[in-house]
Amino acid sequence: MKTKAFIYFDEFGNSHLDTGSKKGTFSHFIYTAFVIDGNDLEKTKEIRDELSKKYRQGSPLKSSKVNIENRLAIISKIKEVPYGIFSLVIDKRKIENKNLEDKTVFYKFFQRLFLTQFVEKYESFEIYFDKLGGAEFQNSLRNYISNRVFSPTLFNPDRKYVIADDKLEEPLIQLADLFSGSVGKIYCTSHKDINADKIFDAINDRLFVDFFPNSASQYLGKYNKELDISDKKVAELCLDIVQKQLQQNNISIEESELLKHLLLTFKTDPYRLAETNDLVDIIKRVHPKATVEYIREIISTLRYRGVIIVSIEGKYGYKIPNKKNDLIGYYNRYLKSIIPMLKKMRIANDTIRKEHFDIDIFNEHENLHLIQKFINVLEFDKIE
Repeated sequence: MKTKAFIYFDEFGNSHLDTGSKKGTFSHFIYTAFVIDGNDLEKTKEIRDELSKKYRQGSPLKSSKVNIENRLAIISKIKEVPYGIFSLVIDKRKIENKNLEDKTVFYKFFQRLFLTQFVEKYESFEIYFDKLGGAEFQNSLRNYISNRVFSPTLFNPDRKYVIADDKLEEPLIQLADLFSGSVGKIYCTSHKDINADKIFDAINDRLFVDFFPNSASQYLGKYNKELDISDKKVAELCLDIVQKQLQQNNISIEESELLKHLLLTFKTDPYRLAETNDLVDIIKRVHPKATVEYIREIISTLRYRGVIIVSIEGKYGYKIPNKKNDLIGYYNRYLKSIIPMLKKMRIANDTIRKEHFDIDIFNEHENLHLIQKFINVLEFDKIE
């Protein structure tokens, strides 16, 4: 018989969708689940009690009250028991469904989306959410989950959904709060922490992240695809180039922050693009007037230094290459610009020479004769 899973949930951020209305508004809403096996329940409770006494003088382990040194120490201690951290990172700026502006609808929708994955994975479980809102809201949410997500059945009778106080009724929710806050400090770009890299490294081996919208629903499994040897070499080389650039003395703070975010995105999922708007938010912390155009200027400068940053045609964002096709697409995008420009210059020059055969701009001006050479290659090889 399989042991029971104990799943503790908490959130980071809020449900307000008007993210641009005032300073300090959360760009993302994050659900995080701290999951342990029933066999490890008592040991986990003992660890929580020990951590509470050591770092909070017996008070609740609240993420917002824990500094970076204590956070990393607490995470290290909790690793004495097996556990998983599962997060759904919701980009509120991309939500277009007006119905989700209602707080109750928002919570019901995303709890259903998130909880369904666990219902499919575990036969026996207890799910605990921290108390939120008043009694009416809690009852509405509890009834919704029971009707739309799961309820005990003849074949799966041992399933429970509980809304509990994290101080008196279910203290292990405090660990979900700690990890949800940690994930928020990494992925909520409006509130990204200066120590996001350290936090990510501390939890990455237990962390499973999915994103909404445009998500592939990988909640319960690390994103993993088979790469051939040459693809792995491309990934290793491009990562090495970025790491070396970060060590250069002449790198600006804006360039450094951008590259660090690209690295974080790569570590989370090497196939994922770092959203352009996220990059703007991050750079605004060190350059308040940063714009999308400013991000493009930074990337252009880095590319001139040999850092390979690619974008995918038809998509909005940037990434560090992790396979040969990324490089092929990168070169092809430039090629698609170069060839039409050469053709337009050839047409312009041919038109001028028909009217004034004694004028040949390509051969009369320094460097422009190179354009004629490029056109000759273009026509000889019949490149389209």
